[in-house]
This record gives sequence, C-alpha cells and structure tokens, in this order.
Amino acid sequence: MKRINQIVALLALSIFISCNAQKTSNASEEVKMTSTTSQKNILFIAIDDLKPLLSNYGETQMVTPNFDRLAKMGMTFTNAHVQYAVCGPSRASVMTGTNPDKTKVWDLHTDFRESAPDLVSMPEYLISQGYETTAVGKIYHKGSSAPGHDGKSWSIPHKLPDNYDPKYGEPAFSYYQNPQTKAKFDELLEEAKKKGIDKNGKLRAYAFKRLKPSTENTDVSDEAYQDGLYTQTALKKLAQLQKGSKPWFLGVGYQKPHLPFVAPKKYWDLYDRDKIDLAKFQQLGDGTPEFAYHSFGELRAFSDIDNKLNIGDKLPEAKQRELIHGYMACVSYIDAQLGKLLDQLEKTNSLENTVIVLWGDHGFHLGDHTEWCKHSNFEQATRIPFMFAGPGVEKNQKSSHPVNLVDLFPTVFELAGVKQSTQTDGKSLVALLDNDKNTTVNMDYAYHQYARGKRMGYSVRTENYRYTEWHDNEYRSTQAYNSSNIVGTELYDYVNDPLETKNFNKDPKYTKVLNELKAKLKSHLTQ
Repeated sequence: MKRINQIVALLALSIFISCNAQKTSNASEEVKMTSTTSQKNILFIAIDDLKPLLSNYGETQMVTPNFDRLAKMGMTFTNAHVQYAVCGPSRASVMTGTNPDKTKVWDLHTDFRESAPDLVSMPEYLISQGYETTAVGKIYHKGSSAPGHDGKSWSIPHKLPDNYDPKYGEPAFSYYQNPQTKAKFDELLEEAKKKGIDKNGKLRAYAFKRLKPSTENTDVSDEAYQDGLYTQTALKKLAQLQKGSKPWFLGVGYQKPHLPFVAPKKYWDLYDRDKIDLAKFQQLGDGTPEFAYHSFGELRAFSDIDNKLNIGDKLPEAKQRELIHGYMACVSYIDAQLGKLLDQLEKTNSLENTVIVLWGDHGFHLGDHTEWCKHSNFEQATRIPFMFAGPGVEKNQKSSHPVNLVDLFPTVFELAGVKQSTQTDGKSLVALLDNDKNTTVNMDYAYHQYARGKRMGYSVRTENYRYTEWHDNEYRSTQAYNSSNIVGTELYDYVNDPLETKNFNKDPKYTKVLNELKAKLKSHLTQ
C-alpha cells in the first residue's frame, strides 16, 4: 500500500511539474509573440547612383510620380549625404551603420567581412531580433560577388534573377537589348575566340574595349532589363514573407540609373532632349585645389566617349544631352518599379505595418565642374535622396536638416520597434519624423570623405556651408589629428554660391564661418 501511495504521489508531482512547465513554455511563447508582433516590417529600397533629380525634390523637368507618391506618405530629407561617394564604401557604411574609417572600406574591392570582421550587418542583426530577412538585386557592392550576396545577411537566400522577357532574351553582358548591338557583340566574341581567347573575363574585356555604348534606347518591356526582373522577384518574395508569422526585412536594390544608361524606349519618350537642362557651371571652381577633381574614368571606359579627356575638359554638348537624357530615362524607369512595389503594399493592406526607407548610395555629376559620375566631395556626388514612410512618420514632410546615410541604421530600428544595436555611428532621426517642430537631433552637420591617392578629404556640410580638409600621408580619423598634414582646404557657401563656383577658404569675410566649421570637423575626426 505504501508503495502504491508513493507511485501516486510521484505521478501527481510529475503532472504538476509538466503543467507548470507548459505554462512557462506558453508564457515564454506569449512574450516572444508579443515582442515580434509589435515590430514593424521593413521595406528597404536601395538605388544605385541616384541623385535627387526627382520631382519631389523640386526638379520640374522630371517625370517621377511615384517618388512624389512616396513623398506624400512621409518624410523627404533634402540635405542628406553619403559618407563616401562611391558604391563599395557607401554600402558597407549604411549596411553596418558605421563610418568608412571603421569598416575600412575605401574602395570597390574590399569586403567589410574581411576588413572589419567584428561588424554585424543590419539584416544579420534583425535575424537575431526575430526577423525574416531577404533581398533581391544590388544591396552590397563587394557582396555582389560573395557567396549569396553576403549570405550571413539573409534568412531566406538573396536572389539575382535572370528570367528575362523571352521576347528579347538575355541582354548582351546583362546590359544591352538593341539587336544590332547584340549581333556586334557576338561577332566580337567569335573574333576573340579565333585569337585564342577563351576565358569569360577576357572575352568580355575584348568585346567591351571595342563596343561598350554608354546609352541604349530600345523599344522593350520593363522585364527586358535587370531592374524590371528585380521588381517581379521582389513581389514574389513579398508574398512569401507576408504568409509567414515573423516580421520581415525585404531589401530591393535597383541598379539604374548606373551606367550604361539603358531603359525601355517609353521612358526616353517622356523627355525632349533639346529642352533638357545642362549643367550651368561647367568649369573648375575658383581657388579649388585641382586634386579635388577627377577625370571621370568610369565614363571614359565606354567606347563612345573620348578617353583622352582630362580634368577640366568638357564633353561635346550633343553627348552631354544624350547622357543626361539617358540618366533621366533610367530614373523614370525606376520610378515605375517603385510604383509597382507601393501598389502591392496598398493591395495587401501592408502600409500601416511597414516602415519604408528609400536611399541612393551616392549622387552623380552630370557635367557640373566638367565632372561626370561620382568620386568627389562636391555636392552633386555626396547629396542623395533619402525618404521615410510608414508608422511613426508624419505624412507629406520635408526637412533641410543635414543628415547622414549612416543615420538610416538606428532610425529604421527605432521606427520598427527593434532594440538598438550599440554598433552604429549614426543617430536616430525619428525626432525629425513626427512633425514636432520643437524637436531636434544633436548634430547640425552631415559629414563625408573621399580619397585622392594618399590624400583623404574630410568634409562637414551644414545647412548653408561645406568645409573640407585634405589630409596627406594616408591619414585616417583613427589616427591623431595633425594640422601639419593638411595640404588643402575648401569652403563653399550654398546660399550665395550654390554651384560651388568659388572656394571661400581665403576670403576674410568667411574667417568666422571657416573657424567654426574647422572646429566641427576637428571634433568629428577626434571624437
């Protein structure tokens, strides 16, 4: 009898423990569900080489209704700047929330996973916070060639689709759909093979050296080019994410308006080339160090551009008009893709639970200072479109407060209800997004840098001015500040001289301003 009582007691105790364990398990699951269901989804739209040549930024010649549409949904920052005006460093910076001197990425070849292996990417961190993360298109630069496009970042594999519109087939070298161009490329490849060239990279180089048009205007569908495919894949990924139980991060990385400027004919037809605005100031600035400029080698690599052009040389007006026309057509092409994404969010009633952020990885020179492409510390290279919409963002706002692309990292986390990472060098901009005119953020300047050989140019950009110091001997902000290293300075006044026609660094009228900005830059470099 005693033995039976012991067994009954043990069974009762077992049932008690099991029930309490189940309660604890349910409670834990409830806490987990509460924490994740309060988090917002994130649509992260990255656009290569996009400057603020958009109608919502006051560019009346542009046809970009979907950028206008997004602007009405939230905040447009009109004085936003990248930390380094070229793809690799800029994207490494925004994806880790840290400055280039911390990622140690200052070129197109370095992978932050190797140069700064302790850094954690934004989507990688979100996975640890209960998110499903995935992407399509160009999000990283170096990651484009890494396994899985930086595979650590995605809980669902990243996608680079190649299912081009079968009516046109695969474009030549992923760029060109013009039948004559494709036929000529085939001829060049055969010519190279007859000369004993058999490796893909060398075949491509042989063909590109002889035929690489900077523009293409062909009557094809959106899906004849990569960016149209990215949209279709993004919509499929969105449907997949919406069926899941987790909050999600979806990155969509568009490659236009990057060179070459190829877009379907219907987007070229939106503009009259003869009426397109050319750059108003096409010469070097008065008093600006010549090493601040470059000879736009990226553009000169195309077969229809004179490769002998140098700093200060202007392209012929007809070619300028063609290039600007192509850039504008590509922007309108991307505008149409943006519209498709917004349509789907509206259709699925997802807007109220989705934080949207859109950004360009740097600006683009279109003939100003005789410059083309990016690769500088000038306004046209550093200034970008930077837009937020969704929960926590007041509608139809603009702000001229200087902000940094690196601020995206903490801002998105706060909007989405995600615990902040201690890694970031940026600051949350949420205080500027709720339409409270009395709120500010504790920094009144943006900052950026760009190298010329052993010289690194560091800049601060306030609401009205930009000040740049060029430090020699491969100086970086991780080293002690040494004024004897400075080999040149620049000061521009965007109220009285918005085109940067004159460097005011030696003008006595600007001594007070220069000293104030110099102190800001020194503080930034030494903090």
